Amino acid sequence: MPEITIWNFILLAEIAFGFILLLFLLKVSTKLNWYFPLAIYVLLVMIDCYSEFLFHTGYITNTPHLLYASEPFNLLAGPMIYLYARSQEYQRFKLIKTDFLLLIPSIISLLVYLPTYTMSAADKILEYQHYGTLETDIENFVWEWIFLVSINVTFFAGALQRFKNYNEKIKALYSNIRNADLRITQTLIRLCIVIYTLELVAVFLTYYELPFNRELYHLYDIVQLIVLVLIGYDALTTYKHSATIKQEWQRIHLEDGQNINQPIKYASSTLTRKQSAALKEKLEAYMDKHEVYLQSQIRIKDLADLTGISSHQISQVLNESFNQNFYEFINTYRVKKAIALIQDPQNSSLTLSAIGYEAGFNSKTTFYEAFKKATGTTPAQYKSNHNISNT
Repeated sequence: MPEITIWNFILLAEIAFGFILLLFLLKVSTKLNWYFPLAIYVLLVMIDCYSEFLFHTGYITNTPHLLYASEPFNLLAGPMIYLYARSQEYQRFKLIKTDFLLLIPSIISLLVYLPTYTMSAADKILEYQHYGTLETDIENFVWEWIFLVSINVTFFAGALQRFKNYNEKIKALYSNIRNADLRITQTLIRLCIVIYTLELVAVFLTYYELPFNRELYHLYDIVQLIVLVLIGYDALTTYKHSATIKQEWQRIHLEDGQNINQPIKYASSTLTRKQSAALKEKLEAYMDKHEVYLQSQIRIKDLADLTGISSHQISQVLNESFNQNFYEFINTYRVKKAIALIQDPQNSSLTLSAIGYEAGFNSKTTFYEAFKKATGTTPAQYKSNHNISNT
């Protein structure tokens, strides 16, 4: 009987947890369909784990027709995460005409392995016996491993770029992006990059017969299990607040009904330099007098209604005169307010978190990030450096 190690049990745990997670994601997809690509990704992980389990335990000899069956599917992991990122950005899952290009790496892999797939069961067993160890597999197919890792990491990087573009759009509209910046999703993608980076390093260590290659593969399995848990946490949290999320996304829009999925355009020719300077002065005067930045949910549309300046013109002025987006502009005022509150002896009984909320921030994390970006120090360090006694 083949030896079953603790690492094989981890693979079985991934398969079992993945199956439960897959069912849950399919349920979530009925309400929030942008989770469907993530459900496919979980299915791909299950297939990969099952194939790895069969391969390393020797059970593949009982089902030889499954030899290398997972290889084309492995090249779909990156494209699925990319589709998930795009779907998260648009808050809907929708295929476009060019999406068939995402299948090309998988099709190439299918054609490469086609001769093996058409072999008899006896020949496949001989194939396994010849290449059945990790070392011989990598030695003979190292470039296929590199191709697998490179393709998936490229798609993961593309997914992160989509989130960068998305954040720029959100920050042009909102002063509070805590519920819309999709940090968990970005962390998930970065962990996926870590997984494939570990695999690539392990491949080279194995190919050049260097130590710790097995340990890296074990770490790969552990990180992959963490990714599945993170996916489950993200999906569960989102599912619980699905109604609220849909309402919030309906509020994300630009002037004249332009939605977040469309690019933000600045028509630089609409304002002369004199007009831009006048609007800048008006905007600064209004902010200083009315302190609207103390409203944690202030939007660019709200500021436009209050000042009589169109959202489009505010965006243009912020871009040209302040070199900031709306999110950065509002938080600059909030940080100034926080500094004034910290320096005021009457606020000695307030905690730094309370000061952040008083200044208009709606989370401690956002407050600390904005404060450090503006001053180069955290609020606590600022207080300490200036010998201020409030806690």
